[in-house]
Amino acid sequence: MSTQVTLGLVDTEELSRVFDALWMMRKEGKTLPGIVVFCEDGRRRWWIPGDKLSILITGDAADFSGAYRLPLTIMANAGRQNAANGAVTYTIGGDAATGLTVTADSMRGKQTVSCESIPVPEHPRAEFAAGCASAKLSGKDLAWTVFAGAHPPFEAIMLEEDDDRQSPDHFMMTIEKKRFTVASDWTQAGMYNMVGSTAAVTKGSGSIRLDPDFLNVLSNCVDAESEWTVCFGLDGQTIVLESDAQYIVSQLTKVPVHEMKERVLKVLERDKFEHHVVGTTKIGVRVDGVPVSVEMFAREGDESPLLGLSSVIVREANESPELLREINAHNQAGSLTRLWHENGKVLLGIDLLADNLSVVTSRLRHLARVAKDMSGMLEPFAAEAALPPKKRFRRKKTPTVQPEVWD
Repeated sequence: MSTQVTLGLVDTEELSRVFDALWMMRKEGKTLPGIVVFCEDGRRRWWIPGDKLSILITGDAADFSGAYRLPLTIMANAGRQNAANGAVTYTIGGDAATGLTVTADSMRGKQTVSCESIPVPEHPRAEFAAGCASAKLSGKDLAWTVFAGAHPPFEAIMLEEDDDRQSPDHFMMTIEKKRFTVASDWTQAGMYNMVGSTAAVTKGSGSIRLDPDFLNVLSNCVDAESEWTVCFGLDGQTIVLESDAQYIVSQLTKVPVHEMKERVLKVLERDKFEHHVVGTTKIGVRVDGVPVSVEMFAREGDESPLLGLSSVIVREANESPELLREINAHNQAGSLTRLWHENGKVLLGIDLLADNLSVVTSRLRHLARVAKDMSGMLEPFAAEAALPPKKRFRRKKTPTVQPEVWD
């Protein structure tokens, strides 16, 4: 049975927008199986799917059923040089036996290539489990801020080549109250910091670290005339750029700490532990009635994070000699758990490396058992007079405070 489906007349603005996205992908050296076109809510949609970067472009009104994967050439040839050949009508023809084709018909003539029918895709919107920050601003302000804050200083091309100079391996994007900021550090290249900032309508606050390659997306896909919303997850893994005509999702390189958190959450859900997410790197868990704090720590000089399980044993504890003696005796006894005094509290904990997450469940239960066994044992020692403060000749460091869960 022969197929004849008209995708509609695609004007030069829509063609140029699609081409800019494809050209950016080509410059990045990304391999694409094609571009998918379908109709949704009475509008034509062009979807460019990828492993880390996905772009959905909304076109003009259209009315057709099904979805079709088109070769990139049929869109690139029509969109080159700002769609110099004018508007194009796309038509799907052929049949299942001989194969489908797509024809691009413009004022210059027709081009026909093969294509294929596919199920209408589900293009999921990004979800931000750890919360997000967003900024709404014009395309002109977005483009200017990125250029001012992330592109090389003017002097960069004037300096003599030097192997010791290093361009930054990332730039920072920050959203705070009524402000959108982009910054990069060029001091390792013998220059200075670059900071661009502009007013914006914002929700939430936070920062995200972005690879310089993402500048290609910002430079090629952000049109100056649209209003844009920039939104990124507080876990640093996803950023979304959205306008009335485009929805761009970039999945960034996973941060080891947040990757560990995802793995731990899966274990807690699988084993039906009562738990509550606290911030971006902490989880509160109740184990047999015992509140336990689970926290992921990044370690300096080591890509593998550390998982810390802890529970408060004594909430009001003086740092007495007797208490410290009991703490040391416990820690020297070869137990899986360790005790420490911190900010007027005594905590019991267990540390795990990323390679040992298979034992998280057993370690949580062991920690809860020991915490129950030690309940009331240390209070008499914690009530003794504290040691006199030592004379310190160095500046005090602010201790890291582990979170309390379900106080």
